[in-house]
This record gives sequence, C-alpha cells and structure tokens, in this order.
Amino acid sequence: MTENSKTGKHLPALDGVRGLAVLIVVAFHTGGGAHSSNPIGRTIGITLKAGWSGVTLFFVLSGFLITGILWDSKGATHWARNFYLRRVLRISPLYYASLLLVLVLSLLTRAPAGSGGLWIYALYLQNIPWIGDLGLGSRPLPLTHFWSLAVEEQFYLIWPLLLYKLKTFAQVKSICLGIFVASIAFRCAVWTLSAQPEAYNSFILSRAGELALGAYLAMRLRDGTWESLERTAPYLTAGALLGFIAVCAPSHIYELTNIACATAGLALLTVFYAGLIVLALADGFVHRAMSVAWLRWVGGISYGIYIFHILLLPAYARIAEVLVPHAGRVAAIAVRGALTWVLTAGVAWLSYRYLEAPILKLRRHFTSSPHFRS
Repeated sequence: MTENSKTGKHLPALDGVRGLAVLIVVAFHTGGGAHSSNPIGRTIGITLKAGWSGVTLFFVLSGFLITGILWDSKGATHWARNFYLRRVLRISPLYYASLLLVLVLSLLTRAPAGSGGLWIYALYLQNIPWIGDLGLGSRPLPLTHFWSLAVEEQFYLIWPLLLYKLKTFAQVKSICLGIFVASIAFRCAVWTLSAQPEAYNSFILSRAGELALGAYLAMRLRDGTWESLERTAPYLTAGALLGFIAVCAPSHIYELTNIACATAGLALLTVFYAGLIVLALADGFVHRAMSVAWLRWVGGISYGIYIFHILLLPAYARIAEVLVPHAGRVAAIAVRGALTWVLTAGVAWLSYRYLEAPILKLRRHFTSSPHFRS
C-alpha cells in the first residue's frame, strides 16, 4: 500500500463526508419551496430537488472505503469470509429489525397487506424492476428508501469475487472505469428503449458506476498517483458541477426524471462527489469543513439516520398533527420537517448506542484492515 502519511491522517474527515451525504438526503425528503413565489425560497427549493444525489455520494464513498478494505486485506486467511461477515454485522441487524417492526405493526393493526412482499426486502430484491413491484403496498411504515441498500448488497456480493481475480492496480482501475462507462451506456439504453425508464433508476446496472468510481479512487490512493489526482481534483469537481447544471438547467429538471439528468447528469454528479472525497483528504477548506466535530458525529450515526428519517415518517407526521392541529400547509410542513430532523437524530443515536455498536464489536473477530472503517 502506498497511502501517504498526510492522507492517512486526513481519513477521519470521511466521517464528515458520510455526515454530509445523509444530511443532503434528509434535506431532499424534508425540503420544499420549489414552487414558492418567494425568489429565495424558490431557489432553495430547486437546490433541494437535487438532494437525491446524496445517495450517489454514499455510493462513491462506499466504493472507496470498502474496496480499500478488500484490497489491503487481499490474500489474508479467510479473506472473503471476514468481509461478508463484517458486512452482515454492519448492515443486517438494523435492516432486519426494521422489517420485523413493519411486520409486527402490520399484524397489530390488522393490515395483512403491509406484510405482503416483505420477503423481497429480506432478499434485497426490492430494486429490481417488476420484482420490486411485488413488494409495494400500503404499510404502517414506508420502506421505499431501502432500494439503495439492495444496490450495495448486490454490488458487494459480486465485487469481492471479481477483485480477487485481479492482480494489478491497472487491471482494477480499468475494470472500475469500464463499469462506470457501462453504467452510463445502460442508462442511455433504458431511457431510449424502455417505456418506463424510471423503473430502472434504482437498478444495480444503473447505479454500479457510482460504486465503481469510488473503487477507482481507492486504487489511485494506493498506486502512487494520488498527488496528481489531488492537483486536478479542484478543476474536475468544479467542472463536473457546472456540467451538471448545464445539462439539467434547460429543462429545469434536476431529478432522475428525464434522459439528460438520468444519464449525463448522474455521471457528472458522480464525478463531482468523487472529487469532493479527494478534496476532503487534501489540505484545504473542504478537509476542514468535513472535519468539524458535529458533522463527523452525524456521520457516525448516518446509517440510522438514513433508515429512520423515512421509516418513521408516519409517526413524525402524527406528532406534528397533535402539536399543531390547526396549522396551515406551510407551517405544518415546517413542523413536520423539524420533527423529522430532531427525532431522527435522537432515534438514530439510540439505535447506534444500544443496537449497532454492541454488535459491531463482534467485527474484531473478523479483521480485514486497520486502515479503514466500513
């Protein structure tokens, strides 16, 4: 491994990057104002409509961190077993606890339809078009955001086995860039040929490029070319963001609901977030911003925040109705949004403290690498 000492010291800033990613996602789901008559409110609302891309930042960061773990521990005894067991310990307890909660509430409220199709979520199939539709239905708690967990689990079911066969940095980097380009090509084909292209927005072939570009960064960190990447990152990052705006501005659509944003737009945002990760590991403003204590704290409980900010949305809405029963539309949205932020953070902290952290201690029995955290 050729990771330089300066970059190694900056790795804790990636907790802040993780925190930023989940804040972007929550802002997207609690925001509004895109149609406001107030210019400031409208500008903020339009900006928030690109908040779906927080998941892209999660994907790129995940590809970077986990590929680093896999590569650094490659050849170790029980390499694959350790990786998969560590992955299970990180993702499965809270994920399956959420599914169990939905099942129990469905039975208690005598809404059997709410428990139908949960097997699809249990097998991480909810992001597959047409199969995932079987898991849709009225439930006491929504599971719509779990598609991203399915993408990650499907990717990491295959990626370690492929990575094990590759011998050199050049081979891995070529595969990563190939997956990135192939993912763009797949999205172009879907949006050109399919009658329902949006059904594929959460499909693994549509989103694998984001994870692969993160994996590419992990190889650049180790092959001696990271410093050159640091030098070009500010220009690539700024250029990618301007490119995204240029692609999406003509239609005023900043979500994956038209061909421009779903193809070139998503690719450019992926490059933008890859550049952000590089800048977070370099000296400068981005590193300092990602290193602030509160943002790193948010990053530490980001998994729970991601799970609960949608899962418990009906509860937040009900509490808001009780607190402000006669509030107008704007006030009700504001109260519900504030409750979502505050209560999600509290529930996520409790989840991490009393469920996730005790289970995560078991990972010490399946050591992969001392340098990164998955």
